[in-house]
Amino acid sequence: MHAIGLAIAVGMVFAMNLRLLGLYTTISLSSTRKLLMFAWIGIALNIFSGFSLFMTQASFYVTSPPFLVKITAIILGIVALVITQKTMDREMATWDTSGISSKGRNLAIGSLALWTLAVVTGRLIAYL
Repeated sequence: MHAIGLAIAVGMVFAMNLRLLGLYTTISLSSTRKLLMFAWIGIALNIFSGFSLFMTQASFYVTSPPFLVKITAIILGIVALVITQKTMDREMATWDTSGISSKGRNLAIGSLALWTLAVVTGRLIAYL
C-alpha cells in the first residue's frame, strides 16, 4: 500500500512539475492541475500506511537520520505542493498565454528536489 501511494503521489507531482518546467507542452496546465487530486489521494494512502509502518518499530525510526530527513522532506514537499496549487489557481491563465513565471519554475525545481530526497532517504532507512 505504501509503494502504491508513493507511486501515485510522486508520479503525479513529478508530471505536474515537469510540465511547469516546460516539458510536455502539449498537455495544458489545467489538465496537470486536475492531476493533483490523485496526488492528494496518494499522499493520504502514504500517511495511513506510513503510520502503520512507523508503529512497528517506532523507537528505531525516531533515531534514524534517513527517516528524519525523509519526514522533513515530505512535510516540506507537501507545503510546496499546497503553495504550487494556490499559485497555479491564481496564475494559470497568465501562464497559458505568456509562459510559466520564474516563481512557478522555482516551485517546480524545489518540489522535485524535495520529493526525490524523500524517496531516496526512504530507501536508505533499511541500510543506514
